[in-house]
Amino acid sequence: MTKHHLPVLALLLSACTAAPGDSADTAAGAAIEPCGTDAPSLGEVQLTEVRLDFACQGESPDGEPTILMLHGFPEFWMGWASVMDLLAADHRVIAPDQRGYNTSDKPPELEDYELDHLVGDIVELIELIDGPVVLVGHDWGGAVAWAVAAEQPPGLERLVIANAPHMNVFGELLATDPDQQDAFSYLNLFMLDGTDELLVANDFGLLADMFEGVLTDDELVAYKEAWGQEGAIDGGLNWYRANFEDGLPKSDAELHVAIPTLVLWGMDDTALLPSNTEGLDTYVSDLQIQEVPGATHWIAHEVPATVATAIEGFIP
Repeated sequence: MTKHHLPVLALLLSACTAAPGDSADTAAGAAIEPCGTDAPSLGEVQLTEVRLDFACQGESPDGEPTILMLHGFPEFWMGWASVMDLLAADHRVIAPDQRGYNTSDKPPELEDYELDHLVGDIVELIELIDGPVVLVGHDWGGAVAWAVAAEQPPGLERLVIANAPHMNVFGELLATDPDQQDAFSYLNLFMLDGTDELLVANDFGLLADMFEGVLTDDELVAYKEAWGQEGAIDGGLNWYRANFEDGLPKSDAELHVAIPTLVLWGMDDTALLPSNTEGLDTYVSDLQIQEVPGATHWIAHEVPATVATAIEGFIP
């Protein structure tokens, strides 16, 4: 299993949960500035509804797209750190902590985590980025990315999905496929009151078990810092609670994507089964699917070079 061993890991660990006042501010309506190439730098951006913290690395030559990377549950920007480091030589890469996570804002109401709000954050963030954008999403970040692409915001040119469900396909599987129903049965736990306390217990023991053999010891320390931010576990769980009901996605809106789309799928994912790639051509007009044998749900951690190479090759 490939680990990321960034030469700047010590800097990442010290910076990954920096307070907003310790990072560069970016006001809404002002373009996000280029970043250094040697290590991720941290900033914050005030959007209409929330303030998001983000990491960015690299510079895009004129005309080349910025790569915007969205994490899933229970991660934060650092889930993309290895891939960012590989792409930053040729591109600016931005990875926000989405609402509810790490040190980004955590709105108090459950409805604040409904999909249209999550999508609105990223559409607005794309508007702040000079030049074209390639949107990359994993897990919940990918679910948001599918919906963002369906809205066709100006500037968004390409979509890359890594082990993340298209909600129309996923909804059909959850309604009809016993294997996917069983694989996603942890949803029942996430919907319960008090689950945040269970996930925090024993030094985040259950969450740490999810990443057994995936994170290095130092990375796990950084993840525990992010999980330990006030309200962060509950914020992440709210993504499930606000968007699922009776085991199915609440929204039945059809998400049709017209931009070129690359789907990477770790074929050993036991939570989001490879059957999620079947039928995508019903909703995506320009689709490539790359199966990654031996990779699990944590594809960006396990095979970052494969992910980075696929993204690089997909950018014209």
